[in-house]
Amino acid sequence: MSVLAVVVLAGALFASSGGGDGGDHSISGLSDGGSYYVDALGDSGNNPAHPASSSSDDAPVRDYLREPYCHSPNLQPAFAPMCTSGEGPVFWCLDGTQAELPLWVRTQNEDGTWSQWELLSGYTCPGDELLRAAIQHEWTQLQPEPSDIRLQPNTGWVIATVPTVAMAADAPRVHSAVLLGADVDIRATAQSYRWEWGDGTHTATSDPGKPYPNATLTHTYPHASDAVTLTLATTWSGQYRVNGGQWVNFDAAIHSDSTPVQLTVYDPRSRLVDCDLNGHCVLKAST
Repeated sequence: MSVLAVVVLAGALFASSGGGDGGDHSISGLSDGGSYYVDALGDSGNNPAHPASSSSDDAPVRDYLREPYCHSPNLQPAFAPMCTSGEGPVFWCLDGTQAELPLWVRTQNEDGTWSQWELLSGYTCPGDELLRAAIQHEWTQLQPEPSDIRLQPNTGWVIATVPTVAMAADAPRVHSAVLLGADVDIRATAQSYRWEWGDGTHTATSDPGKPYPNATLTHTYPHASDAVTLTLATTWSGQYRVNGGQWVNFDAAIHSDSTPVQLTVYDPRSRLVDCDLNGHCVLKAST
């Protein structure tokens, strides 16, 4: 049985025996060793359309009924298809359709009386598991657009011992698809980031970072380097909704890798230079 969303209004523990929608909740096409079936509460022996007999001497005579759960403290079990007032709870399937009502059964005793109603199956959505599996597969196959790596300064080089400001784009990614005839929206939200700075250190954080002067994520390279490779891996949490319904969380996260950035780390030491009038400079020879 699928797990279903429940909409419970005031008095939702009770419903009329007609199911609250006036529809036909009769059962057809069932097989029970040749027994006959009725489509309403009451003594089926008085129903000329269903004689109180069975085509099999061994098979018990049973009634089947589709009705909502109704809480009745005077009956055992506590839930039964007999209501005193109000409407029963409403259960919805993933695709936005109303769930199939519970199936109840009662058995005729040898003296012609009937047993209490027993629940055979609760609210069901036959297509939910297939649709849920299709949505899960779609999520695991997604490749979110990686977060952009932004640095300050954004020059391709940084200065050792001076903090470098790092930031990642954190806008949610939205993917839409039609799965098994249902309109499905999938939303990926950046959950955490792992920065590999290229000098043997890393930072794991949920903070995407902010620009200078309010920087929240920085890295200081300890010494000069001709080239370091900075990488960023983003972990995404996800949600989905069907036909514009409520958002539902995925259990598993997915990941993306941003395009690596090559940096040159310069030594911050001051040096004397000789420059011409055109701004061309060379290191001044030491004396």
